[in-house]
Amino acid sequence: MTTSSIHVTDQSPVLWIELDDPDRRNAMTIEMLDELLEVIDAASKRDDLASILLSGRGRCFCAGFDLGAVVEDPMMLDELIRRLGMVTKSLRRMPQTVVVAAHGAAIAGGCALLTGGDVVFIDERTVAGYPVHALGVSPAVTIPTLRQIIGDGPARELLLGGELLKSDGIMRIGLGTHLAPEGTVIEHATAWAREAASRSSSAMKATKTWLNALDGSDDDDSFSGPVAGSAALTGQDEAVELLAEFWKQRNA
Repeated sequence: MTTSSIHVTDQSPVLWIELDDPDRRNAMTIEMLDELLEVIDAASKRDDLASILLSGRGRCFCAGFDLGAVVEDPMMLDELIRRLGMVTKSLRRMPQTVVVAAHGAAIAGGCALLTGGDVVFIDERTVAGYPVHALGVSPAVTIPTLRQIIGDGPARELLLGGELLKSDGIMRIGLGTHLAPEGTVIEHATAWAREAASRSSSAMKATKTWLNALDGSDDDDSFSGPVAGSAALTGQDEAVELLAEFWKQRNA
């Protein structure tokens, strides 16, 4: 199935979801996030699916929000943040095992998508992080799932430091779980997803249910609060000016 920015390949018991806007490095738009939410919701209800594979087409996994659109309409950032929060929460709460395969850049919102996965494959050229404070944007939307993946201390360092990590750093803090040679990340992630799908479906889903119950993934407040806090910055003059200046310099 193909939509405007999401491509879905149904290979039950594995469903492969690809971000499909390679010319713009799979930059997140409201439409892309809405389509992703629709696909996740439909897949979550299917008993025949055991694993979900999420990746991006083209040169990289995902470069974050569509900043060009945000510069034109700063209030759009509210909707992007809200939808991204829903996507990461929905990925985490899927009954199926979610495998993310990230090559190239996984920046800001793209990095947040990694945190929604149960298993994250990266390659030797992957870079990830949240360099958004300089734009007047808070990465708080990713806190609920990021801290579950890497722990409170490393999450504080990554979010407040704004550093872009290379593959060794991504693996060191536990944001990535598997490192694949360059050009093979999809191959390795697919093999893992298929092997996971071959196990007892009821046992795998029960395990994920308990993981989510005990680590706070089922707590709605832990997701809604950071989303609201991030969005509260959107209309401030500082954020509007910083985003506009960044976009001007990028396209000079």
